[in-house]
Amino acid sequence: MRITSAKAIPVEIKLTEPFAIASETVDEVENVFFRLETDTGIVGWSCGAPDTVTSDTAAQSVKVFNSVIKKLLEGADPTRINLLNEIIDKEVHENTSTKAGVNMALYDILGKAADMPLYRLLGGYRDKIETSVTIGINPTDVMVNKARHWVSEGFKSVKLKCGINPDEDIDMVLAVRAAIGPDIKIRLDANEGYNIDESIRVVNTLESQGADLEFLEQPTRALYLYALKEVTGKCNVPIVADETALTMRDSMKLIRMEIADVVNIKLMKTSGITNAMKVNTFAEVANIPVMIGCMNESMGAMAGGVHFACACANVKYADLDSVLDIAKDYVKGGARYEDGFVIPSEKPGLGIEVELE
Repeated sequence: MRITSAKAIPVEIKLTEPFAIASETVDEVENVFFRLETDTGIVGWSCGAPDTVTSDTAAQSVKVFNSVIKKLLEGADPTRINLLNEIIDKEVHENTSTKAGVNMALYDILGKAADMPLYRLLGGYRDKIETSVTIGINPTDVMVNKARHWVSEGFKSVKLKCGINPDEDIDMVLAVRAAIGPDIKIRLDANEGYNIDESIRVVNTLESQGADLEFLEQPTRALYLYALKEVTGKCNVPIVADETALTMRDSMKLIRMEIADVVNIKLMKTSGITNAMKVNTFAEVANIPVMIGCMNESMGAMAGGVHFACACANVKYADLDSVLDIAKDYVKGGARYEDGFVIPSEKPGLGIEVELE
């Protein structure tokens, strides 16, 4: 099998409403779809989601794809994913979301060639995984209402964005807990918004008042590894590293140095599934669970995260909800939601149908 055509297609995706975290607010995002056609008629699709976290843009993604990656792919055997991954990594040192999209499109081809859904091809540990739904920073009453809404839709876990004002965050979490009851999991994500003392105070105050947090994600600045390590050592609630785990090398370092209790793997950060498997294996050997998260991405990208999460035993948490914030996606299939779980498609590969052509 050979790749005969490789295309990068940028698209603008509008969100249902502005989405705010501690560092920014967005109301639309750019994704880049990748289409790899083979001489057997199999077409692999996936998507990259450039972001400030990955330090790339859609324009940069298309440029590096057309100028470098396209030439490496056309004529190559798409099933030799490890070889292609190494070749591309040597030529393209950044642009992780671009490499992630290409990598997942190769896995889409592999799954279609094997006539198997990707999560089964990768190991098939489970056929669904519970996911949280993320609620962006808003006034407390708005966040309470949103939490009630998602619980009414069957979700059993909400992730609340915070990190601007610790005292207001404490009040907000307590209000959400009172509104949704004791049985729904609450995760807190500060996106680097706190210092060490604020992080510890927020956790201890909430725990003393019965908030029962499932975990706190990335409370301190990503660059300050020992700040995150100190928070981890002084909190009974698990601490998750996200922005600190920006690259595969970053993830290896924080696992080795025991910086956090959990590593948030995002395929856009690791450059796709191939490197994500390496990080997950290293974490599993170190007895550190991982969470699979997502950026502001279409199902064309998020489906890869769902399949990966369901394939691997060490994935304890999932935050795979980005498509719930999209006004109109260009993709059908890939995964669906049911009773708080996200369930991968049983169709071959990623199981996505892209409606761009």
